[in-house]
Amino acid sequence: MFGLSSELNLTIASVLIVASGLVGIATGYVFRIWALVLISPIIAILSAFVLRAYGFGMLAGVTVIAACLAVCQLAYFAATYLLHAREASPHEEVDGQPGEISEQKIRSQHK
Repeated sequence: MFGLSSELNLTIASVLIVASGLVGIATGYVFRIWALVLISPIIAILSAFVLRAYGFGMLAGVTVIAACLAVCQLAYFAATYLLHAREASPHEEVDGQPGEISEQKIRSQHK
């Protein structure tokens, strides 16, 4: 019976962490970073209710909630990076002058 309970606890924790990651990805594709200010407390409260309902202890509950929040925020940053990666080119120079790639495109358009 003890093995089933620990497997159920691991499943519940895994589902909460994966769900938090999915919420982070969805938030990253739709909203700005300020949405995390609203999403994070909601994730923490809902996770606390679920963990309390399944009899998680204080230390285990806090650990799972911290993991949920961390995964949500990392997923948010990954989603926003993937969404805006094309806009931020590593070939751009800091001094404001176009790089070689941009100069080639400009020359080809004005010929």
